Amino acid sequence: MSVSTETIQKTVSQILTEDVLTLQDARREIASATGRRPDKCTIYRWCLKGVGGTKLEHIRLGDRILTSRQAITRFITARSK
Repeated sequence: MSVSTETIQKTVSQILTEDVLTLQDARREIASATGRRPDKCTIYRWCLKGVGGTKLEHIRLGDRILTSRQAITRFITARSK
């Protein structure tokens, strides 16, 4: 399934205007909210494959994958419905 250029540009713009996190930072952020720190591979999988059709919004910048606090909140909210 291909993602449109417009969708990619929107995601990049949105994440870069939010509280940007590396996957390592995302682990800490989730741990502070849940008391459990997910493995880095788990967050990576949430970005690439998602869970139940919901993916964690992210961008690639060079060899880094970045997400945001707000993207994590949207992901958790979508998974909680």
